[in-house]
Amino acid sequence: MDLNEIIRWLVANALALLVGTAVLLVLYRLARPAIHRVVPAFLKAQAEHLPAGSLPADELGKRSATIEDLLDKLLRVLLLVSTGALVLAVFDLWSILTGLVVIVAALMVSSKDVVLDYVMGFLILVEGPYFKGDWISVGGQAGPGFEGEVQEIGLRRTVLRDTTGSLNAISNGLIRASSNVTRVYSVAVVEFQVLRAEDVERAVIITGRVARELQEDAAWSGRFSPDTPSDLWLTALTIDGVGLRLQHRVTPGSRMPVSSELRRRLVAAFVAESIGTGRWDTPLPIVSESPQRTAQPG
Repeated sequence: MDLNEIIRWLVANALALLVGTAVLLVLYRLARPAIHRVVPAFLKAQAEHLPAGSLPADELGKRSATIEDLLDKLLRVLLLVSTGALVLAVFDLWSILTGLVVIVAALMVSSKDVVLDYVMGFLILVEGPYFKGDWISVGGQAGPGFEGEVQEIGLRRTVLRDTTGSLNAISNGLIRASSNVTRVYSVAVVEFQVLRAEDVERAVIITGRVARELQEDAAWSGRFSPDTPSDLWLTALTIDGVGLRLQHRVTPGSRMPVSSELRRRLVAAFVAESIGTGRWDTPLPIVSESPQRTAQPG
């Protein structure tokens, strides 16, 4: 083969490679916006056939973002695989592909944990216990659990951002239990102690009033689930007083802000009524004194 034949061969194959790459890039550019149009439309059409209120708009948005994110990643992988296959086809290097397949298969068989990660990732995406944007806690067979907002759900791992801002990547194969506190609705919870027994009834009345005022506040009313009253229970009788628990259904993502605002208002209301809720702010003694006996004349 002389130099001219080599040049002609390179030009012909390079041209085929360039044309094939250009076609793949065009398909990739067209597929990305199509994904972001088709997925929300499909989920919206599906939600229209469900009972009213069973799939809120926030939940629909989370599902859409999760599926779009995964399809974007799969599309990029498909582009890389297609480009690699194009190179192998143009330069007739299929024998290399056979060797690579054998190596990958051997690695997959020897690494059962990786296979388990992908299987569990597939099941998580199919069953949908949580989606991107949910606040969850997950636990495994061993080691500490993790809690945070879901940033990414992949076939191999789930990524959470916790309250300190740290990103925690958990292999899907390690996830054995998960708790989702933002599915459809959240629950704002406030727990506190009332030290003196004689203050309990007043504390219950004040707590109910504060909860109603916050729910009727124009700046906060949109965070509460409609037609769901507050629940208030006495949860404990201990040496530290009577335990009370206030909770109310709120919109997803409003759990912490509503709980914080309830605590702030309850503290102010209890201070105004001189109701002790902790030894740190209550002078001793913390129980009512018995009336002193008067001496009887002898």
